[in-house]
Amino acid sequence: MELTLAKADLQKELQLCQGVVEKRSTIPILSNVLIKATDGRLEIAATDLDVTILSSCPATVITEGGVTIEARRFFDVIRSLPNDDVKLTLQENFSLQVESGTAKFRLLGLPAEDYPTLPTVTSTDPYSMPLDELKTMVGKVIFAITHEETRFQLNGALLKVQPSKMEMVATDGHRMALINFAQTVGHKKSEELTILIPRKALHEILRLEASEDGLVQFGTSENHLFFEAGDRRLLARMIDVNFPNYMEVIARDNDRRVMVDRERLLSTIRRISLVANERTRAVRFDFAPGKLTVSSTNPELGDARETVPIDYAGATFFVGLNAAYVTDFLSAVDTPNVSLELKDENSQCIGRPAAAADDLSYEYLYVVMPMRIA
Repeated sequence: MELTLAKADLQKELQLCQGVVEKRSTIPILSNVLIKATDGRLEIAATDLDVTILSSCPATVITEGGVTIEARRFFDVIRSLPNDDVKLTLQENFSLQVESGTAKFRLLGLPAEDYPTLPTVTSTDPYSMPLDELKTMVGKVIFAITHEETRFQLNGALLKVQPSKMEMVATDGHRMALINFAQTVGHKKSEELTILIPRKALHEILRLEASEDGLVQFGTSENHLFFEAGDRRLLARMIDVNFPNYMEVIARDNDRRVMVDRERLLSTIRRISLVANERTRAVRFDFAPGKLTVSSTNPELGDARETVPIDYAGATFFVGLNAAYVTDFLSAVDTPNVSLELKDENSQCIGRPAAAADDLSYEYLYVVMPMRIA
């Protein structure tokens, strides 16, 4: 294998692989990327056996061939090179010579034949949507996914494709984030699609770049999900579990509606939570006409309170909420104000961006369960 290509192109594709490769795998070759020179391009692949990324970039190929190289070291070497063309030459014992300007490296590799068999896509009629809409959906829900690996049904976000809308939801059992877009550029098929996308694949979706039409193609192929954008293809092993019936969780009788400045509330909660219990992150919210008092008491650290002006004219009440859960929501919202729908200290808090109907191209809802608090 011998080829020359632009440093910027190679660095960009290797950076994309870093989130997929296993850093401390018991299978050494999973810490490597597979590179193959063929037909005027360098093809690059990385996998952890559950999530796979396939990409390529243009190259002047003199001799075709392939090898696997330790992903992090290869990326660091390429990133360190001057902004010039890079020459890659496969030498004996699967070592790769990297040359650029007067710099020359020799990186030890493993045979391309030893790399795991990569999944393939056989779908001929994929679904499609604007990539920026998919990224928006992922960004609004990904933080609500559970970090408990044993709860398989909650280890990803559910994507539902329906004739009139695209919907994505994630929950960890204590909070839930739900977003949907009206479908404008969807598939041309009548059937619906429901897939559970693993957390790791969601992070990689955020790193994809759109093709010229701005769309991402996606669907299922055998036991894998796939997402295609430009020259990049992301594949993930399907999670074959039943996602909870999330619509039943949303309260319909929260009759107290509060409007508040998003940035003001976010900064207040961040300050007050500095003295909150590090395990529970519990913060008390006292609502009264025109004002919200956010407070926290910790026997080991002290206490804190701060008042925030709000648009509310009802009776006084309070609720205990996890500060981290609320700040996640406030950080994800794009509007200057947010709406909080509540009932009492034993009921959930429902948050929504506060905007005119035509100001947002999506509907977004966030549910936080209450905490017992003095």
